[in-house]
Amino acid sequence: MNKILSIFSLEKNEIKLLFYSVLMIFLLFAAYAFLRPIRESLGIENSTSELKWLFFATFIFTLICSLLAMNLSGRIKRKLYADGIFIFFAVNLIIFYVAMLFIPKGHSFYPNLCRIFYVWISIFNMFVISTAWSILADSYTKERSMRLFGIISAGASFGQIIGSSTVAFLGHKIATQNFIFIAGLFLIIALILKNLIIKESSFLINEENEKQAFLSKFNIPLPSKNPFEGIKIVFQSNYLMLLALFIILLTSVSTFLYMEQARIVQEYFPKTIANSRELRTALFAKIDFIVQTLSFMVQIFLTAKIAKYCGSKYLLSVLGFVLCIGFVVLILSGHALWAIILVFSLRRVGEYALVKPAREMLFVPLDAESKYKVKNFTDTVVYRAGDALSSQLEGMLSAISTNIALATGGIIALLWGFTGLRLSQKYEQEK
Repeated sequence: MNKILSIFSLEKNEIKLLFYSVLMIFLLFAAYAFLRPIRESLGIENSTSELKWLFFATFIFTLICSLLAMNLSGRIKRKLYADGIFIFFAVNLIIFYVAMLFIPKGHSFYPNLCRIFYVWISIFNMFVISTAWSILADSYTKERSMRLFGIISAGASFGQIIGSSTVAFLGHKIATQNFIFIAGLFLIIALILKNLIIKESSFLINEENEKQAFLSKFNIPLPSKNPFEGIKIVFQSNYLMLLALFIILLTSVSTFLYMEQARIVQEYFPKTIANSRELRTALFAKIDFIVQTLSFMVQIFLTAKIAKYCGSKYLLSVLGFVLCIGFVVLILSGHALWAIILVFSLRRVGEYALVKPAREMLFVPLDAESKYKVKNFTDTVVYRAGDALSSQLEGMLSAISTNIALATGGIIALLWGFTGLRLSQKYEQEK
């Protein structure tokens, strides 16, 4: 409430800066909320057995694109880099829109189009969202960011809620490609807002020499973002090795649940029924809407209280133990749709509202340079490698028996919970 009331004490240009920032983040997260359910639907358009290879392809292309972006960002001005990222992905979305208009489901290239879009969305999310937050970090002073980033983050959550609810309730009535086109328009508007943010930020600087220094910052290249620079630092620390294991177990549990969700949804909405793609997209969007709404409420009312009164060990461990029980429920329910929706939603709400804030806290004990390099390594190489490896394992186990795969997922979730407990102890020692 205090954050909301503080808006009225802002000066005119600061209100405009905040408005542009919230609107930009709202549009980008709404665009991603449009695209995510489409990705999930197209991912099982061909066969759920392909998902493990799509995860592997995502890992490979994430690394390639990270290295290419690192090389490019070190050569061109950061303003041009940000413009290029937004324009590139907006054009990509228009191309996908046109492709889905003229390539019907029965076309020989359609399965490949689904695969390309599935992998591409992960790249889109990593670069567009990261670039937007980088622009905001460069445009706000430390004091102003502490006051206003909470409001901007609320705009991100609200954008996901609005985006997912729109697809959930209109997905079966509106063709899938129309949401892709709207997402492309949102990126173009966000590009305009990005330039307005930089302009308004400069107005808030009183001294002319400071204003010129601020503007010149956007005319120099970005620092190196090599995702492999953190490897040595991680392997030299037991604490960071435990953190890397925690992230691998987290992604493994997520992947096992994701694969089970894909199988069940494909059974309920096979390709043989009319509008199967739109129906699957609407269902995934409804799940997203439930998850984002619950996450938003938990973040506002519970996360801070749990962290204050219970400590990091509950934020890091409880979800693993809960999901261990969830895997048992999935087995006993006979792989029912309601069970996977319940367990999968619990996983995502718990990760967004509890685990993710706690994960960010784990980087606090590191020095500034190590923090930057380690986080970059864990958020790209470790996270995507966990996805790729666990999807291959799940694929092999499910080929034997789905219940064996689910039981293994439960064991991994249990290990994740105990790792969270141990990691919280190490965190308290490192602080």
